[in-house]
Amino acid sequence: MKSKLIYIGAVLMVILTALAGNRLKDAGFGQRFMQHQEELPGTEPPQSGFATHLPIISIDTDNKAIPGEIVPKYGMPETYVSCKAAIYDREGQWNTLQDKADIQEEGRIRIRGNTSRKFDKKSYLLKFGTEQENKDVAVMGMNKSDKWVLHGPFLDRTLLRNYICYHVAGQMMEYAPQTRYCEMFLNGEYQGLYLAVEPVSVEEGRLELSGTAKDNPMTSWLVRWDRDDRNSNRVDNFTYYTYQGGISSLELLYPGKKACTPEKKAYVESEISAIERSLYMRGSGSRLKGYSRHIDIGEFARYFIINEFFENIDAGKYSTYYYKDLRGKVKPVVWDFNNGSDNYIHFSTDGGGFVMIQSPWLGEMLKDEDFVEEAIRQYKAWRKDVLSNENLDRMIDETVAYLGDAVERNYEKWGYVFLLENVDADNYLSPVERNYTSYEESVQQLKRQIHARGRWMDRNIEILLQYCRESKNALHINY
Repeated sequence: MKSKLIYIGAVLMVILTALAGNRLKDAGFGQRFMQHQEELPGTEPPQSGFATHLPIISIDTDNKAIPGEIVPKYGMPETYVSCKAAIYDREGQWNTLQDKADIQEEGRIRIRGNTSRKFDKKSYLLKFGTEQENKDVAVMGMNKSDKWVLHGPFLDRTLLRNYICYHVAGQMMEYAPQTRYCEMFLNGEYQGLYLAVEPVSVEEGRLELSGTAKDNPMTSWLVRWDRDDRNSNRVDNFTYYTYQGGISSLELLYPGKKACTPEKKAYVESEISAIERSLYMRGSGSRLKGYSRHIDIGEFARYFIINEFFENIDAGKYSTYYYKDLRGKVKPVVWDFNNGSDNYIHFSTDGGGFVMIQSPWLGEMLKDEDFVEEAIRQYKAWRKDVLSNENLDRMIDETVAYLGDAVERNYEKWGYVFLLENVDADNYLSPVERNYTSYEESVQQLKRQIHARGRWMDRNIEILLQYCRESKNALHINY
């Protein structure tokens, strides 16, 4: 009997060990739909008119200008123009503008982004419904919502960075925005290849957070780190009033202004400040009494790895989302890799060094040996799988092949960017030598940069341990 129990125990240990080894891969919500793995239409395209295997989105503003080219200052609301939106999306078939639209809705639209607002090819935020009432719409197989980002990849000449990185993050983290390629028309004029992307928001199918009664000050929340002069609902938190955030600050996105009572906002500010004090306090690395009681170490480690691997230099201080369910811990959401993998407009990144070591929150987590060791462990595990050169090269090649003629159509519209005859500061990388003269060269540059970054991180990931050594932090202030 005793030997039988030992045998059963050994079998259980093997099973548990195998499960533990797969925990990294099971970190996400499950299977993620990847558009580039769809089957293409089995017939030839129509001989006349515009036809594409991708969804088509057509926006009609009655030729009214779309607002938003200038970034609004603090407290200034964004303005929209009304529009009609039609989406043609027949799965596995050719889509044409002569078809009956699968979706026809009233909406409002504005230009979105920061630096990208100056690009010739704009990105947009589309809201379905009217000013009086929003309307949730399921777009291109994604969960229904009233808000959608139409990202027009432009400075990223590969057209790939956000698509690839969101799908990588979706395989590693609990939530990453879903996205679909489409081709866009504006007032009847072709605009090229776009990505329809879920904005980071609290609703079914995106971030599903617990709600509370209006008279209860306790609440779940979603905040965004971004440039302070763009903040329309600033959080008065510890890192803001102690100037630890630099020129960035936290904006409260959920609860929204209509549902957020003064008591709820005060609760969020108090909770965030308490978390930040535990981060910035000497000795906060203890898992028993420090910040890890409030922050999901594993999710932040994965967020750190993804953004470091793709050299997303804005992450941690701009376009950075953190959320907390009332019953859970703080977790991050990835956003916007357009500047990643040596595609920052103002200067080049050479594949070396860590880009997030001075960002709020994460800069402090790197002073905790537990967090650093978790990040190192996870990096080595993911590098064998999702972040391997083989997997990323395959995703890039398959996506390029899937896009097919849509890339050519996009650059019939925007291909002047490869000529380098009229380079300007808004639409080209600086210095001019960083710009490539063909789509193929741009894709090869992305692959080379990913490989170089992987080699550097493979050799130097343990360097992170220096940031959690006492000598590195000897002058740290104890608040």
